Amino acid sequence: MVKKLMSIMLAAVMSVSVLAGCAATKPGTQPTTQAATSKADNTVAAATENLRFIDVSPSPRRQEYFLKTFEKFKADNGITVAYESVPWDEAANKLTVLGASKQLPDVMTTWAGWLGQYTSAGWVLPIDKYIKGTEDQYTNVVTDIVWKSERQLYGGTYTVPDGMMVKGVYVRKDWAQEAGITLDPDKGWTYDEYFDVVKMLTDVSKKHYGTSYRGARGAFDPLLVYLESLNGGSIYAQDGTILINSDESVEGFKKWTNLYLAGYAPKDSINWGFTEMVDNFTGGLTGTLINDSEVAPTCEANMKPEQWMVMPMPKSTKDGKIYNTINSPYAYTISGNTKDADSAWKLIEFLTRPDNNIEYCKMGGLIPIKKDVANDSTYGTSGAYSAFVKQLNNPDLVVPVAYGPFDYTDMHQGMLHEEVQKYLLGQVDAKTALGKITAELESRMKKYLSDHKDATVETPKALTSK
Repeated sequence: MVKKLMSIMLAAVMSVSVLAGCAATKPGTQPTTQAATSKADNTVAAATENLRFIDVSPSPRRQEYFLKTFEKFKADNGITVAYESVPWDEAANKLTVLGASKQLPDVMTTWAGWLGQYTSAGWVLPIDKYIKGTEDQYTNVVTDIVWKSERQLYGGTYTVPDGMMVKGVYVRKDWAQEAGITLDPDKGWTYDEYFDVVKMLTDVSKKHYGTSYRGARGAFDPLLVYLESLNGGSIYAQDGTILINSDESVEGFKKWTNLYLAGYAPKDSINWGFTEMVDNFTGGLTGTLINDSEVAPTCEANMKPEQWMVMPMPKSTKDGKIYNTINSPYAYTISGNTKDADSAWKLIEFLTRPDNNIEYCKMGGLIPIKKDVANDSTYGTSGAYSAFVKQLNNPDLVVPVAYGPFDYTDMHQGMLHEEVQKYLLGQVDAKTALGKITAELESRMKKYLSDHKDATVETPKALTSK
């Protein structure tokens, strides 16, 4: 990042939250395994230790990166790392099977939504003793928000993020110009203005739809953030009572889902997930897309600069704040099954070393987690990432709370989007759909508080959180 940006973004305050989900696995599916080799194999073989590493979101590019990095790690440390992978849609259940059978790899890429289950089961180890005294190497978004949240929710620090992502609204700039819409990323917009833009960008005769609507798994995540923007960033009162089932929230639920019902999104978007949303934005069917910075490389590869831009997330129409879930797509964790936690930590340290982390983040459209990246121009104050980074510097940014410290994997795989789909298909009314979801969330939160007498309900985190 340029120095001006880094002085604000890294030395000033920042914030983050994590939302997410996982999916089912096929019985008998085994992770792919490939050992990282090194030119130094012959000389270090006798002293070599072995670690297993699993990637839960594999791709040829990611595998190439990890194998290359593991070779460097072996050359430096004499430790061989076996690379394993399992497809994202199979990862949640696969890791559960491995955890139950005490066969988890030493180091895992994990998703924050799994931590409630994994910490309770002892499938991940706390890393507090390893990071002690080195916290100042990490950006404030990691230390003041990610780790602070983990300590609040789980009583310790368990993850090192692989990179950070902040959400924004990708917009077809050429469509907006044709429609006479003026958009200013520095000024921003409210949710009502965003809804108006979606409407204005819709022209079915041209096969132009205003938004890439997410109707399948993950559909409730952006809707939740909108409902939280009406409730100060919260989901629960301190006693666990749900806050997002009020009459105002029901109306907010209707307003959000009207993006689909009013025809501002294609009919088949009721079944869209991440891939379909991105493909139809870059392919010219939809005019806006709410997603993280990881989509920017795809837009750069498939669209002309004059065709797209990024706006910040809309401001709350209630209090003017920007409620934005700033994600770590995955994080590195030490499994509870490792026999060498020190070597496992050594691998995580190597993966998150500034030079390695910058290379990794550029590959995935992420923002690095270490402060020592000031001379890298990719994360400057202009270009595709500027709207994302500027939000991290905006004093009006507030990170809303996550679903809860309990395990909600099954809800994210099922109920959360299925109940919304029932409403979109006319099978239930809005109050019933939202009511079923919120009743289950409240039940789980109250049970968690009952089972954990010292626990407190998470609160929203403003940019100035310390």
